[in-house]
Amino acid sequence: MNRYTFTSLFALLLSLSLSAQDYKSVARNFAEEVAKFEALTVSEGPVVVFTGSSSVRLYKNVAALSDQIEILNTGFGGSTAFGLLTYLEETILRFKPKQVFIYEGDNDIAAGRTNATIIAHLNSIFQRIWSELPETEIVFIAAKPSPLRWDKHEQYEALNAAIERMAKRDKRLSYADVYSVMLDGDTVREDIFIQDRLHMNEQGYALWDEVIRPMLLQ
Repeated sequence: MNRYTFTSLFALLLSLSLSAQDYKSVARNFAEEVAKFEALTVSEGPVVVFTGSSSVRLYKNVAALSDQIEILNTGFGGSTAFGLLTYLEETILRFKPKQVFIYEGDNDIAAGRTNATIIAHLNSIFQRIWSELPETEIVFIAAKPSPLRWDKHEQYEALNAAIERMAKRDKRLSYADVYSVMLDGDTVREDIFIQDRLHMNEQGYALWDEVIRPMLLQ
């Protein structure tokens, strides 16, 4: 059994910790929002896709990060790593991007999933992308800290550290550390969030810009 086959089997076994209702809800909850991406088209030049949950969906100025490359935003609110895995064709694969920025893990942790399950789902995403687009670079955007979910910050940090270690072992995977820049000492900054204390304001996204812009495909 090769490494990728073992990884897929491991992910499948771990995913059984989610209920059948969880899987049914993925299609029901996200289908309408994902269907909107059918209208997106791309040119013949290199394409970069940003996808993931609402922190990406609300990243309004993401297309302005570069005037040299085409940037698409296929984020869909409330998504999880398994939700993205379900809709990889619609959100990533059909655009054949040279680079993909992925933000997942935040809602997974909030839903009570273990890091082992989240990592298995993320790894399945990575391997499926590379099976169809072997030269595509994947950038994992660190699961961000937030005042609303600060009680779970240790799990966030452990998840991010695990993905960062994966990135050091595979040159096709990079890690965008937006987590560190959102901290004020040992806690998360309050001034970079809107009233829900979960989603970011313009100041928060400006911090993301500083981390992400230098990592964009040149």
